[in-house]
Amino acid sequence: MIKLHGIPLSPYYNKVKIALLEKGVNFQEVVTTPSQEDELLEKSPMGKIPYVEINGHPLAESTVILEWLEDAYPTASLLPPTPNGRALARELTAMLELYVMQPASPLIRHMLKGSKPDAAKCEDIRQALARGIGAVAKLAQFRPWLAGEDFSFADLSAAGVLPVVARLSQSFLGEDMTQRLEGCPDYLRRLGERPSVARVWTERDVSLAALMARRD
Repeated sequence: MIKLHGIPLSPYYNKVKIALLEKGVNFQEVVTTPSQEDELLEKSPMGKIPYVEINGHPLAESTVILEWLEDAYPTASLLPPTPNGRALARELTAMLELYVMQPASPLIRHMLKGSKPDAAKCEDIRQALARGIGAVAKLAQFRPWLAGEDFSFADLSAAGVLPVVARLSQSFLGEDMTQRLEGCPDYLRRLGERPSVARVWTERDVSLAALMARRD
């Protein structure tokens, strides 16, 4: 039995959860928040989520978990069949997480607190997001999936990152920055029609609504 630790609001948690669903792996979700407590650090050395426990063996970092799943459950592969295709899927994953999600991450704290960053900070974030989304646009295939014909790591990452960045940028920057990625609306529609993604998005939205209700 695999135990998946984290919360449905995390795009990285949702990336792993979609992978588990796609591969048909039996797993249990355990609500766990990031922490620097010793108990968590023993299992996730940076105190981050998600992490998994595989028959009691802990493993952290979402992309590392995906690679483990790919090795352990090679059927229903989440990487394209060719070396170049696999490299592109991994490259897009890195671009989305390093240059799209990370620049937007400071806005999460403001969303949770109900505060607003100053204008200069917002402009810095806008410029960083524009550059990151531009980089993704140069690589994205949309044939029909982000890295080509095969649903892959890149789509798992996009399913976690793009809706979060869309919400944050619309709320704080006055513009849904993901719309700068040509083809994004149709792509997100296709993602949402996939049962694994639809389930994860629904459960994420329920968790977000509960969190915002508590904040208010």
